[in-house]
Amino acid sequence: MIDVSISLALCALLIYGFTQVISKYIVRSLNATSMVAVNFVVSLPIYVVFMVSAVVIGSDMDIRIEYFVFGLIGASTARGGYFIFLEALERGAVTMVGSITAAYPAITVVLAVTVLGEELQPVNAIGISMIIISMIGLSLSHGRSSGSSGFSRVALLLSIATLLLWGVGGIFIKAALSELPLVMYLGLYPLILPPIAFAYLRHKRATRAIFFSKWSVPVIGAVVVAELWQLGYFSETAAVSEGAASIVFPLISAYPVVTIAAARFFLKEKLSKADWLLLVAVILGIVLTSAV
Repeated sequence: MIDVSISLALCALLIYGFTQVISKYIVRSLNATSMVAVNFVVSLPIYVVFMVSAVVIGSDMDIRIEYFVFGLIGASTARGGYFIFLEALERGAVTMVGSITAAYPAITVVLAVTVLGEELQPVNAIGISMIIISMIGLSLSHGRSSGSSGFSRVALLLSIATLLLWGVGGIFIKAALSELPLVMYLGLYPLILPPIAFAYLRHKRATRAIFFSKWSVPVIGAVVVAELWQLGYFSETAAVSEGAASIVFPLISAYPVVTIAAARFFLKEKLSKADWLLLVAVILGIVLTSAV
């Protein structure tokens, strides 16, 4: 029987993958700043509910303060990294941004083994390596076959920043969830969402009007994407709370495979032979990584 954490990770992979297909059209009408504003408005009420629930269930629990600090750092890197990722996508080719950020599990795996003391079976290590290497190759190969080009120095720096934030932040998330109940960890988000979102929007010189966008098709699509992304994130954090970070994060990072495959069948995008071979390699890597 497949492990619960693997099932949750694969669920997050599917949600993230299909969400990206929808996002392909939305980003043409809404910029990164608008996407961040919509994400904030949609996300905050959900996390407030988690916060209230966390206060109720945590009233009788004795948890050391450092685990709350770990949770705040992990939540900040997850959401802050996502905002920077959107900026990188706006400034550079999606395939190049994806090829760099797709490597973040390599950092998480190394830290999980060296810092958290997680152990990997040889077959899992091979599978993780296949996923990371194939994902980077797939991003580059699919970019060439689809004709994407252009990558500024700013986009490169933003992509590297995302890589580091997600790679290192995953360890803090796992450390926090080793003691904090999942609801309590998610309940920390109302503490970090406003300062991160408003700092970003202030940097972009956004006005209050950005929170009151006209109810158009792109805005509705952005709301759908935000809700689906939250659902994927809930599956991701649940997977991390149940399983090893060194296995869960590489599995979830393979979600572009779903995006590319869905784009091929629903949007009729072309795939080269190299794309197909790398897709198969990623799927094989997922099978090996899931062999627990």
